[in-house]
Amino acid sequence: MTLHRRTFLIGGLASAGVALAGSSIANAVAYPFTLGVASGEPSADGFVLWTRLAPSPLNADGLGGMGSANAAVEWQVATDQYFTQLAASGTFTATQTWAHSVHIEVTGLAPGREYWYRFRALGHISQVGRTRTAPATGSSPALTMLFASCSHYEAGYFTAYRRMAEESPDLILHLGDYIYEGGAGSSGVRTHQPSGEITGLANYRVRHALYKRDVDLQAAHAVAPWLVVWDDHHTSQLATA
Repeated sequence: MTLHRRTFLIGGLASAGVALAGSSIANAVAYPFTLGVASGEPSADGFVLWTRLAPSPLNADGLGGMGSANAAVEWQVATDQYFTQLAASGTFTATQTWAHSVHIEVTGLAPGREYWYRFRALGHISQVGRTRTAPATGSSPALTMLFASCSHYEAGYFTAYRRMAEESPDLILHLGDYIYEGGAGSSGVRTHQPSGEITGLANYRVRHALYKRDVDLQAAHAVAPWLVVWDDHHTSQLATA
């Protein structure tokens, strides 16, 4: 069993009581963490945490089925995968302006060590993610880094991301072209949505969500912090939209 699956199961069991407490809300709102969880930009005392509330992530308006209301999102960072020792926690307000995405800049943590994190919103609890802070300034510990680039959804399945997750690296570097902006082709193993070339914010949000729904990509995000580089497929049309 990979670390990703193990921490997911442990986090779910540890959170069962909280989830039941919010069951009346959960019955009214579909599971919002369909795009998984992620961390990145590690520093010696923290990192960025990300998720997005999107019960219907491919809705054409790019809003993920959330409507216009703000949503309170609780977040936790723990020193153990059972969440018995919290290192940081708080509440973030997700808004329609940012398509109910969540961006937490965590600080005040110890350098060069593992942490686990999760979110709760609308009566639901997210998958559990594993991350780590950067080494202390001036230190040179061993570091396992994996990298990826040019991840075209239509050209193949993302099994390489699953293999990356199974390696449990300290850091993943994505060198660009995380998504592709072109319209749907006729010979790929999967099909882009929206079907046309994306040219506006709503289209970009839907295309980004399509990629983020891939379970192998979610596993790679949940196992280690990422550093990312932008490239032309992320910006070529958005810059003129």
